[in-house]
Amino acid sequence: MKGIRVVDMTSVLSGPFCTWLLASLGADVIKVENPNGDTSRTTPPFKDGVGLYFASVNRNKRSIKLDLKTDDGKAVLHKLLASADVFVENMRPGVRDRLGCGDEELKAINPKLISASISGFGQKGSLSDRPAYDIVVQAMSGMMSINGELGGSPTRVGFSVGDISAAMFAVIGILQRLYERDAQGKDNIGHLDVSMLACQWACLENAFARHLNTGVVPGPIGSRHPSSTPFEPYPTADQDIVIGLGSEKDWAPFCKAIGLTSLLIDPRFQGAETRLANRDELDEVLGNYLQKKPSSYWMDLLIKNSIPCSVIENIESISNNLISEEYNAFSEIEVGTTKQKMRFVRNPISSENLVETPPPKLGEHTLQILQEIGCDESLIQKVTN
Repeated sequence: MKGIRVVDMTSVLSGPFCTWLLASLGADVIKVENPNGDTSRTTPPFKDGVGLYFASVNRNKRSIKLDLKTDDGKAVLHKLLASADVFVENMRPGVRDRLGCGDEELKAINPKLISASISGFGQKGSLSDRPAYDIVVQAMSGMMSINGELGGSPTRVGFSVGDISAAMFAVIGILQRLYERDAQGKDNIGHLDVSMLACQWACLENAFARHLNTGVVPGPIGSRHPSSTPFEPYPTADQDIVIGLGSEKDWAPFCKAIGLTSLLIDPRFQGAETRLANRDELDEVLGNYLQKKPSSYWMDLLIKNSIPCSVIENIESISNNLISEEYNAFSEIEVGTTKQKMRFVRNPISSENLVETPPPKLGEHTLQILQEIGCDESLIQKVTN
């Protein structure tokens, strides 16, 4: 995405994650911040005075500080948008209109500009003016209702899946619109309205497919798969392992691999549907059997026979695992006044040669950007003083 300029008027997570992805693909992302900065700058934990929450999703960006309550601040914003390819914001619906950045105004400022808004419930509709956080959207979408222990209470997914999925859908939409503009020569491409709620529904494709076509109401089933078994954690002599059989063709090789061929003739476990109906009995048999040996013993057998499996890693074990190094999972940057080295996850589809830059200080690039977009000295003085 070299040569693509993105004006980033986002804060916290959904918008900044979207624009971080674009930046890590090579776009020039200019983060427009009010005089107090993105609120996530003050979110703990901190290292050397830098908020790690903010740093993680604001790498590779430049920061310009503008007071958009003033006419001069708005004038600079419009001038910046005139120089840009993409505009991303995740403010409450209606705010961009008050900044002179409504759909028709953006067309007049820059007819080739791709604009995208990320919000909890979209720019229109009866819910559009309601505030939303990830947990709210997980609850409203039905996501929480299928997550949790078997027979237990609905539980929030352990990361901000509502924010992250909306950010990813926004990136896909932006790339599609850039293709339409540059490869197909289209102008005045419509505004991209990304709703966290709708994105969660899309992520629940299997749950909705089952309910809409069979009437089944999915509920929490722990780590089990609703349509396959074995497909969950099992205890061994030292730690739990996960086994996941994706189709009927894996059943016989699995039974042979672990030396439990008696299951192949047990009438309770003949065929995928019968195994699902007798899942509790199968779990009891496998649990008792697998606890006789340590996890390393079973892992060796399962991997040797191409059975999908894993020990259950945690964040610490992955951070120190050679596999994460092999897959280039993390990048290292120098942050803060003492230039301490910090590690963060990488965009898995960015160039392997990408050297990430640290998150910008508030307004760090203001003067540089004002000069780039051709602001005269008088305007620069008004905006920077």
